[in-house]
Amino acid sequence: MSISRLTITPQDIEQHYAVISKIGNLGPSPEDGYLRAAWSNEETAAMKYIEQAALQAGLTSRWDALLNLCVETPGDYTEWVECGSHLDTVPQGGNFDGAAGVVSGLESLIKIFSSDSSRKRGLRLRVWRCEESATFNSVYAGSLGAFGQARPDCLNNHFRGISLAEAIRSQGADPDYILYGKRTISTAELDSIAAHIELHIEQGNLLEKEHLDIGVVTGIRGPYRSRIILRGEFDHSGATPMGTDYRRDANLALGYILVELDKLAAQHISQGADLVQTIGVINSQKDWNEKHSEVYQNAVTKVSGYACFTLDARSDDGVFLAAYREEADEAIQQTAAKFGVEAEQSLIGFEPGIKVLDSHLAGVIEHAAQELGLSCKRMPSGAGHDAAIVGKQKKSNGLNVPVGMIFIPCRRGKSHSPDEFTSFEAIAKGASVLAASLARLAA
Repeated sequence: MSISRLTITPQDIEQHYAVISKIGNLGPSPEDGYLRAAWSNEETAAMKYIEQAALQAGLTSRWDALLNLCVETPGDYTEWVECGSHLDTVPQGGNFDGAAGVVSGLESLIKIFSSDSSRKRGLRLRVWRCEESATFNSVYAGSLGAFGQARPDCLNNHFRGISLAEAIRSQGADPDYILYGKRTISTAELDSIAAHIELHIEQGNLLEKEHLDIGVVTGIRGPYRSRIILRGEFDHSGATPMGTDYRRDANLALGYILVELDKLAAQHISQGADLVQTIGVINSQKDWNEKHSEVYQNAVTKVSGYACFTLDARSDDGVFLAAYREEADEAIQQTAAKFGVEAEQSLIGFEPGIKVLDSHLAGVIEHAAQELGLSCKRMPSGAGHDAAIVGKQKKSNGLNVPVGMIFIPCRRGKSHSPDEFTSFEAIAKGASVLAASLARLAA
């Protein structure tokens, strides 16, 4: 098949964004940001648009018990080549994180299907629910749930007054699949996946700075995320002498803990570890503070008796990340104890990354980019993606599902904010690489 027949244009991409950009938008302009929360009316509406566009092009669709969407080429196949991503967003997020991959996958399937060429393997687009953790503090709930691996306690997490279980039911899906670890993807379906590729914006600025069209992803970092509560004692700020003999100052302990965590991370990075670490929230996570209102007892004239923060550490090495988690936990406890403060830690999520993605798929993607005359570079993914969940699934033969990823540049590397942007031209280039890769793998 001529690769030119699979070229996807900016206009192909724009037609879908003309609809999706009006779903979950927080204002008349994209710069106002988006919110398509997990298992919300907005996430469902965006997914139903993708289904409608697929059906109009002659493709088929089906929904699993958690209402993850599958779009497929018609026909019976023993093996399938997949692509996939998500349509949910963080609060006040952009419209390209995830959505660019879904739209690219849809157009890729349409182009290949309309070419009328014979294929040995079927083609499938998966649109996952709840990739983002920023709403219900549960990352990859859709893809993990499909493989029976989501944490049941995530169903009790709340966003804007409703639990995740309630949100799932509100869309007609069944949270019992998560509660009891029931898979929506059978062993036979898992065994039939010959390859899975996800296209995504880079969420960094390497491609833009180096004026490159395509990133061929070599590995995916996984996150360890926790929330830490520090409990001291509230006292008068003027009458209580300074020092740990008199004060149990939660905010002071917090400051020293953050310094110790930064030192710990720097030590491992200097020794060659793949690690990034972020303190994302300090005393300010709205939904959490509504349940733990002690933070509002802090005042200008008080010694702080309560503090909380979040820790997000990421690495492509799951073994290292598990060990680092233990070291970080110990550093938090030891430092808190020096100030007479109790530290209570709760796990938000831990998902090991993938150090090396499938080398054959990386070669297929790289070759497709070169054939299209596009510049490309092999690079790791600093962010986590549903592709990492797929890539950890073992088939009956003991082998993991082969996974690849395609990155496209985004402006100034911005993501998870209204500033998130990539052009239809950039998406079209990535989509063309995706289509050419899928076609070769399915031939």
